[in-house]
Amino acid sequence: MRLRRLLRRRTLREVERKFVIEGGRGILSALNSQIEIEAVYFEQTDDALVGKVVSTASELGYRTYEVAKGTMERVADTVTPQSVMAVANFVDQGLDQLPLGSFVVVMAGVRDPGNAGTIIRSALASGASALIMCHQSVDLYNPKTVRSSAGALFNVPISIVDSFGEVYDFLHSNNYRLIGTSSHSHSSCWDCDLSGRIAIVVGNEANGLESIWTEMMDSFVKIPIDDRAESLNVAVAASIVMFEASRQRQVG
Repeated sequence: MRLRRLLRRRTLREVERKFVIEGGRGILSALNSQIEIEAVYFEQTDDALVGKVVSTASELGYRTYEVAKGTMERVADTVTPQSVMAVANFVDQGLDQLPLGSFVVVMAGVRDPGNAGTIIRSALASGASALIMCHQSVDLYNPKTVRSSAGALFNVPISIVDSFGEVYDFLHSNNYRLIGTSSHSHSSCWDCDLSGRIAIVVGNEANGLESIWTEMMDSFVKIPIDDRAESLNVAVAASIVMFEASRQRQVG
């Protein structure tokens, strides 16, 4: 079944530039954000949320298909499958289409889809104007990334760029200061100036930012933690810095 192939095969997603959204809340978020939906697939259920998804999709002119009981269980990427899924068009856009305001977030080598989804979710909640994924970061359309973003994927402008140089040139040409996160920094995020145009750059879960990135940062910040703790999860660390940037904008 095509749903299963799109869920499991990144190459197919990239060829077709389509991906699967699992669950009613995610699909409703996509519909409300005017994301282009190819079709909605659902099993007969008493779940009011599924009913709302189907009716909303129909009202917007999207195709809806009822499938046999047990179909979602066979194709789903989760242990407890949802009763409704949708196939949607990719949502990423070019760097030159990103809105330039507030602050942006750069994922440089974030490999875990759950972490990536959480960072996207925090980017939306903290008011980031855009997000850039590059340098071997996880697939934006990995089913776990999509689920972990909790609908934020459809509300934060996102660009996927392979070239570090292209990202660096874009940010500096638009007067962004690059702020790296590092436990070795001497500057606390609470004391660092995170106002103005900044790009918060977070690296790989295990190794942090690679040298090609560290050489280009304008400054680094760390999050003060208890000495008994080795480090913070990259999504947690990124979220803390994002919300500190947001706080400084509110008080400044």
